[in-house]
Amino acid sequence: MKLQTKNIEGFIKKPEAKALAILVYGPDEGLIRERLDILTRNVVADIHDPFNVAEFSADALKENPARLMDEAQSISMLGGRRVIRVRDASDDIEKNIKDVLAALRPGDNLVLLEAGELGARSKLRELFEKAENAAAVPCYVDDESKISTVIGDSLRAAGYRFSSEAIVYMAANVTGDRAVARSEVEKLITYMGSEKKNITLDDVIACVGNSADLSLDDLAKFVASGQFAEADRILDYVLSEGLPAITVLRNLQNHFLRLHITKARIQKGEDTDGAMKKLRPEVFWKVKDAFKTQLNGWSMGQMEQALALLTSVEAKCKQTANDPHTLCSRAVLSLSQMGAKATGARRRA
Repeated sequence: MKLQTKNIEGFIKKPEAKALAILVYGPDEGLIRERLDILTRNVVADIHDPFNVAEFSADALKENPARLMDEAQSISMLGGRRVIRVRDASDDIEKNIKDVLAALRPGDNLVLLEAGELGARSKLRELFEKAENAAAVPCYVDDESKISTVIGDSLRAAGYRFSSEAIVYMAANVTGDRAVARSEVEKLITYMGSEKKNITLDDVIACVGNSADLSLDDLAKFVASGQFAEADRILDYVLSEGLPAITVLRNLQNHFLRLHITKARIQKGEDTDGAMKKLRPEVFWKVKDAFKTQLNGWSMGQMEQALALLTSVEAKCKQTANDPHTLCSRAVLSLSQMGAKATGARRRA
């Protein structure tokens, strides 16, 4: 079955009984892991229980095609259903999965497949979207609004209060991966301790300040301002920390799209501040001045050229033969050069 976006969270917490196999896919690795773990806990108490949770890669399935069928229909030694998790799933195992779906019956073990980003024409994705006894769950990169909700809900559950500006600041610096957001929340809770329950902006800056200097927002700011040395430093950091190149590219796309939207409003007669305030989420205070400079420097045509470049590079990153890190680095260099010309910034070595 194909899930609508509004129904995904409810499905994850309580999947339909007829969903005997679930494909969890997308570019946000943190969100994928989080949803797989929730789905697993719906069936077994301990996701690390080797007797009730079997996990193996898709390559292992290629070597032994009967393994998934055997695991899916095996009986738990302790009673109840088991969970079978298959990593790195792709279209290569679509035929094998199709046979398993046809054989699954109510009461069989839950089969969970983990995959990266799958296009609309993916055979595996199409199989799960159309099957009556299966479901496909997409995991796309959260925007700042969604990340803010995740952070806020987590802090409330831990008994903390917080200011809106504190959450906006924190969300702006962890956008791109749900796991990073969860990790930062845990770090903040540890920093706050059990005595102080009211979280302020100063608390968040003190806790995540070091990573804030190396945030994706700062990367976008430096790229569009033509400051390549600073942009390259942040790029090296976030990629070394395991952030996917596609996440970086999409964050840059979002920045240039926001510039394009605001520029269009200004050209229709709105003042700069009024046009910027209409953006959701609003431009964060620490990058407002740079954003205004970019609005004045970049033309609509140049912004569209930047967006086209980023879209093209993202597509190339998804091709097996290409190195996403190298492509991303080249894109940052090209856009920084455009930014230097647009804003009059001097490129630093």
